[in-house]
Amino acid sequence: MLVSPAHPPTDLRIVRNQAPSLAEQYEVICLLPDAHSVKQPGVRFIGLPFFRWLGWRLLLVHPLVLVHIIRLRPAVLHIYMPELLPIALLSRLFGVQVVYEVQENLRLKFDRKPRNNHPVFQRAFAGFERLARRYCYHLFTEDSYFATYPNLRLPPAVVHNYPNLSFFDALRPVDSPAEPVDDGPHLLYVGVVSFDRGLDTMIQVLSLLQATLPAIRLHLFGRCIATQAELEALPDYSVVRGNLLFYGHTAPETAYANSKRYVAGLALLKPVGDYSDSYPTKLFEYMALCLPVLSSDFPLYRRVVESAQCGYCVDPMDAGRIAQHLAQLIERPVDTLTMGQRGRQAVETLYNWRGEAVQLLNLYRQIVF
Repeated sequence: MLVSPAHPPTDLRIVRNQAPSLAEQYEVICLLPDAHSVKQPGVRFIGLPFFRWLGWRLLLVHPLVLVHIIRLRPAVLHIYMPELLPIALLSRLFGVQVVYEVQENLRLKFDRKPRNNHPVFQRAFAGFERLARRYCYHLFTEDSYFATYPNLRLPPAVVHNYPNLSFFDALRPVDSPAEPVDDGPHLLYVGVVSFDRGLDTMIQVLSLLQATLPAIRLHLFGRCIATQAELEALPDYSVVRGNLLFYGHTAPETAYANSKRYVAGLALLKPVGDYSDSYPTKLFEYMALCLPVLSSDFPLYRRVVESAQCGYCVDPMDAGRIAQHLAQLIERPVDTLTMGQRGRQAVETLYNWRGEAVQLLNLYRQIVF
């Protein structure tokens, strides 16, 4: 049983990667918000109500999850949110083994979260995580999380969030020619839209490029947590607001549907929280779609981008330098195409879901005898 009260039914890691891979050997039930209509061979989806505030989830969603656990008695409960640890630990009374997937270093990011960061929640999180170290199998999405979780009683595993190429190939056949763009150039950003993730820098970059490329557009797919007042306080926002396209939270199929029109994908996260030690999933998704990437110059990112020669790593707050690199990509379409192809090759050989699925199944074999 795979459970999250917050991940959408379009989440690629859960719905497109993990659930189908596990379904090859196990009966899989997936509980996600609004998942009633999701169809996936071999996977049974059960919908949960969705609430942004953690308090409502504790009161209205968690009891429902517990009912499903008692009713269905899974051999393994795989949770994606630390808020589910109380229920997960309780489910062990029914003989259920628990996999706790750690997708972020929450200790470093609690204070930067716009909601659900009350000190009461933080203390509860710390207490239940101590118990999880004794009673849960841990699955990490990043190698760096090992240092945060020492002395685990049960063997952990790392399963990176690399793309499933079959999904991305359906969106953009690799060998097809690029689509003509008559109103560009266009830039792409996918993910939570925030200042910590470079929104203010991207706006400044767009202002610099707009001086010579008045038709340039930046497409932002993801929930925006910056307020309108915060945006309007930026000196360049009024200049480029007509060139910014905010789509809100969007299914990956929609966000990447027109990927061939974009010059590059942006991943300009700032050095806050655990960003410098965690791969942004969009980095590999851009590469899978043959898009050159502009990423932060963290050593972790450099090892991917510079070794594959598929883009540029830059100071995420140096708008001038970022604009220069983008101008080069726009002016040299042949070089841009070559960079994108190198990124795709790196994903095919190193950064794809096939190898990660093996690690996931190896962990489950340790649990389910």
